Amino acid sequence: MRTIGHVLSALVAIALLAGSAACTGPAPSENPQSHPTTPTMSPVPSVAPVVLRVGTTKPFKTTNRFADYWYGVLSNITTHDSLIKLGPDMKPVPWLATGWTISDDSRTYTFTIAEDAECHDGVLLTPYDVKFSIEYYRDKDPQAGWMQDVIESVTVDGNDVILSLTRPYGNLLTEFMTYSVVPESVWGAVEDPLTYEGADRVIGSGPFALESWDPAAGRFVFVANEYYFQEETTIDRLEVNVYRTMDALVMALANGEIDTWWDYSGEFPYTHVPPLQESGNVEFATSTYLGVPAAIGFNIDRPATSDLAFRQAVAAAINYEQIVDLVFSGYGSTPTAGFVPPTHPNFNADLPELAQDVAKANRLLDSLSWMDTNGDGIREGADGKNIVLRLLTRGDVSSTLRATEMVAADLEAVGIDSAVRGVDNATWIAAKDAMDYDLVFFRATPWGTLMHASHGSGYFDSRRTGAGVLHNLAAPEYLAVCDARLATGDPAEQERLDRELQQLHSDYLPGIALAWTESLYPYRKGWEDWTIDNIYGGVVNSFSWSTVTKK
Repeated sequence: MRTIGHVLSALVAIALLAGSAACTGPAPSENPQSHPTTPTMSPVPSVAPVVLRVGTTKPFKTTNRFADYWYGVLSNITTHDSLIKLGPDMKPVPWLATGWTISDDSRTYTFTIAEDAECHDGVLLTPYDVKFSIEYYRDKDPQAGWMQDVIESVTVDGNDVILSLTRPYGNLLTEFMTYSVVPESVWGAVEDPLTYEGADRVIGSGPFALESWDPAAGRFVFVANEYYFQEETTIDRLEVNVYRTMDALVMALANGEIDTWWDYSGEFPYTHVPPLQESGNVEFATSTYLGVPAAIGFNIDRPATSDLAFRQAVAAAINYEQIVDLVFSGYGSTPTAGFVPPTHPNFNADLPELAQDVAKANRLLDSLSWMDTNGDGIREGADGKNIVLRLLTRGDVSSTLRATEMVAADLEAVGIDSAVRGVDNATWIAAKDAMDYDLVFFRATPWGTLMHASHGSGYFDSRRTGAGVLHNLAAPEYLAVCDARLATGDPAEQERLDRELQQLHSDYLPGIALAWTESLYPYRKGWEDWTIDNIYGGVVNSFSWSTVTKK
């Protein structure tokens, strides 16, 4: 028997969605029978509802998931469902799609849709809603422009949705983890999804329905979907409170005003750990961060940095352990030259860890005939002038700037001088795109490392463009492996190519990870059985809704 919280949740959701159209099928007469939209009231046990209070600093503007990036992310774990999810083991798991098959040529993907998934108004969600959603993203959403080049047609056959592609695209499953199904009855008549403000825009099939959003107070209230097709949620009411600063959020967590913290693919600041530990009422879950919190990339078109021996010398000069200790408070480990951490699927464990070796760095630099002939501690190039590298970094990101300063000191110790240019994000992007640097300091996000041909290739493939992309490696061997990875949906072949990509990162060194880190996820004592997912939000994610419990 469900608790009173679930019954109240159902009533609130029904009141919110009253008058809204249902998810659509091929025709009303063909829609399966749904459960009654007005539940029969019966005595319920007097058990208090389970309420989870979450804090975040994300700047929400609207509850239109197309128009507000951050609400779109939040809705993907609350009100809306995608076909598949990236599981805690970093492999695709069924969600709205109970299974899928990929043709031998990787140009046809067939998704079998769950038969018991329902929108918040109680009507079954059908494969036609899935077909509509894919076509709507492709044709209407500017952020899904890649679909226009890849998805040729979408058809429905019984309970299957069949995608025919213009060309093989091996990263399709990863891409589809971020696109949730939306009902055609809501969005079918909406020409511009970015401007739609109808009250029914929040309807989905997810584990929670949105009860309210107070922009002035910065507070969302979600209630459990009683008829959710996945496992029953253990949370009756989810409150998401928005704070202007992390200082305010940490104080609220320490004082018991909220139960945990949420940030999509984010890192909890290590500087806030001590005060929470001192409160005595906060515990921490940990997981290796899927992205790379600090890294350097090389401008391979420059005379100095184009030489592999020089890039190897830089790699040998860096004190990685010191960066982990001083920049990331010891919550991390030394990376390999494969770039991505072991949380990635098909991680190449054969690659050795990077290590500071000053003698090796000096030998490599000597082999380039760069010597300090005047005794000032800085090596001179062939022109007789001191070698001074231009280091481009984010001056507005303290961890990145601190790592830059430490690398500059390590380079000076082997006779390489540096000119550090710390700039804001917009200036960083412009200078990076103009290749106005020798070394560029950046961070790779979890989704960024998964995009393109996976394992960080999206940052280095010279044919790529984008705000965070370095596009600095044009080696034919590397581009061929990227293309092969994109052209196959076969898991065994993908594993072989994933390992080869990491090996090529080690061989060519287009970039170097400076640290891999442990993400910390704080929560109030009394909560147990979280499922950690370090891409969707740490302990706050779609998987925790059916596992977490409160004493």
